[in-house]
Amino acid sequence: MTGALLLVSMLVVTTSRSAFSDTTSNAGNNWAAGTVAITDDDAGAAMFNASDMKPGDSVTNCIVVTYSGSLVPATVSLYGSTGGSGLDAYLDLDVDIGSGGAFGDCSTFTKDVSGDIFTGTLSGFAGTHTNFANGLQSWAPAATPQSKTYRFILTLQDNNSAQGLGANATFTWEAQNQ
Repeated sequence: MTGALLLVSMLVVTTSRSAFSDTTSNAGNNWAAGTVAITDDDAGAAMFNASDMKPGDSVTNCIVVTYSGSLVPATVSLYGSTGGSGLDAYLDLDVDIGSGGAFGDCSTFTKDVSGDIFTGTLSGFAGTHTNFANGLQSWAPAATPQSKTYRFILTLQDNNSAQGLGANATFTWEAQNQ
């Protein structure tokens, strides 16, 4: 009798666990983040290394900045910082944007119609344009890759207070997608 009771109990438990079932699935889902990528053609060299400047001396250089990220549109902002012993207050800075030219060679540079993006002193530039948010947002790549050439002209003012001073600067381009 215990054997029969055990058999009936197993049948009831097995039967009570039976149910209809079905599944469906959606496989192969993938996600990939886009990229924001910006480079320049300076090959790690400084744009300027001028010494023994006298009042009225100017130095000019161009640099090509290329946006090659997959996320467009994007915004490119230029900002900077300075150091040294105060010469940045006596260096007039003009920054233009356009096309042509290359690092160290502005001979084929062509300024865009609205290409005057900064005129002032080097210290004024660095004091006002310190990060992406307050940088010179002068370019919005809508395709990739896309390049712009920046021309920098620095001129030493005719001011005796500049005598013997020095300055150094870092110029930074930052791209952010919109």
